[in-house]
Amino acid sequence: MRIFRNLMLGWAMFIALFGVGLISLLILFPPGEAIYRSITDGGCESGPTHRAVVDVGKATVLRVLGVRGDLSVEGRPGRATFQVEGRTCARIGSKRHLESIVLRTSHTGDEITVIADMPARVDDIRMNLVILVPEGFPRVEVEHGDGPVSVNDVTELQAVVGSGSLIATRIGGNVDVSSLDGSMALVDVEGDVAVNAIHGYGEVDLAGIGGNVTIGDNQSGPARISDIGGDVTIGSAGSGRLTVSDVAGDVSVDENPGGHITLERIEGSVHLPGNEERPGT
Repeated sequence: MRIFRNLMLGWAMFIALFGVGLISLLILFPPGEAIYRSITDGGCESGPTHRAVVDVGKATVLRVLGVRGDLSVEGRPGRATFQVEGRTCARIGSKRHLESIVLRTSHTGDEITVIADMPARVDDIRMNLVILVPEGFPRVEVEHGDGPVSVNDVTELQAVVGSGSLIATRIGGNVDVSSLDGSMALVDVEGDVAVNAIHGYGEVDLAGIGGNVTIGDNQSGPARISDIGGDVTIGSAGSGRLTVSDVAGDVSVDENPGGHITLERIEGSVHLPGNEERPGT
């Protein structure tokens, strides 16, 4: 019994020392951790890369249908084509399914469509898409299932994000978000922002919006809304902290399920739950 106890004690000490050593290496040599993560992509082993080039022609709409993975749509000056690159990866047990992933593009009328087709019922494979478009392209429509979405330097954006995040910057017109399960940051939007529903536990940041901001139902985390050129209208503020500042128009909040609302420098009128109206501060 004593021998067994000594063996167990020795094994526990070895594990503890190994853990301390590993943590020390990560602290002393963080680039090593970054290199490891870049190679393994968090355990997702790289597969084939898919590429496509599509002439812009008279297209005014880009529709992107993704399933899983990172998605980036970037406006670049002087481009006359769409450049699409899809990098695939999978867990070891699903690598055989990588050959089933198909990147499809089509150009019909004024619409260009990019679709990442993946095998059904295989959840641990992904395609990370990077799409380069002409700067200020008229309209981008995104339907994405799982993963972060980034869009910049286009004119209008419409998005549905199943699970992940949405970051949009330097948008020349309106942004319309039908639904999002995660966090959202919209910065430097010249037009209106309309958000139907936000779920999950992420944060919401809206800054530098030239027009009106309308949020139907915020069930996410804290929300910060600042530097707004029009009105701010919120159906449900959610349970997190809501901070609204530097608004040129009115602020209206219909429901506040339990969060804290902070208002600063509101030029128009303010309507809060309970039919309370007071001048902006």
